[in-house]
Amino acid sequence: MNANEHEDSVTTICIIRHGETDWNSSGRLQGSEDIELNNLGREQAIQIAGYFQDEPWDVVVSSPLKRAFETAKIIATSLAIPTVHVVDELKERSYGSGSGLLPEERRRRFPYGIPDQEEFEHLRQRAMAGLSKIANEFKGKRIIVVAHGGLTNSILYTLSNGAFGSFKTRLKNGCINKITEQKNCWTVGFYNKTADELLVKRKIT
Repeated sequence: MNANEHEDSVTTICIIRHGETDWNSSGRLQGSEDIELNNLGREQAIQIAGYFQDEPWDVVVSSPLKRAFETAKIIATSLAIPTVHVVDELKERSYGSGSGLLPEERRRRFPYGIPDQEEFEHLRQRAMAGLSKIANEFKGKRIIVVAHGGLTNSILYTLSNGAFGSFKTRLKNGCINKITEQKNCWTVGFYNKTADELLVKRKIT
């Protein structure tokens, strides 16, 4: 492949929100806390892996947090991909003093917003830097990325110019979001779809 062909190649990335944790099921704000998957979360990871088995995938990348890495490891093992690459920029947004609180607790303690949480613009820039790093390192590859709801939404918000993602979309645990990059132009194929939803659509078509 010459340099021009390399630049013209399409990079396909499916960004997955990790499987469920006990904090997810109870509504606690996780942020950068390192919480493990629960049993349902592990089942979701297995279902996601099943969706990806019908197509070739080259690379699996993960946030360093346990809930994302375990999801990624289950998928990579199922697809016989030997290595899960960790990218620190994919870590979830830090919610500071709001971490671990239930929704009613957050509203009561911080009616005007959590003062020491990571600023949204910092999160957005960090997430896009991580995405660019992955796309550049694995140019032209088919990549599965496992990350987090807040971080993934900031990417969708950026790529859609605010049409969806942050402030508008609540991403489901285990959801898949497909994007492609070619000549530095990003396209969103679909977002917030579970493996079950996509498998039903695949059978219909």
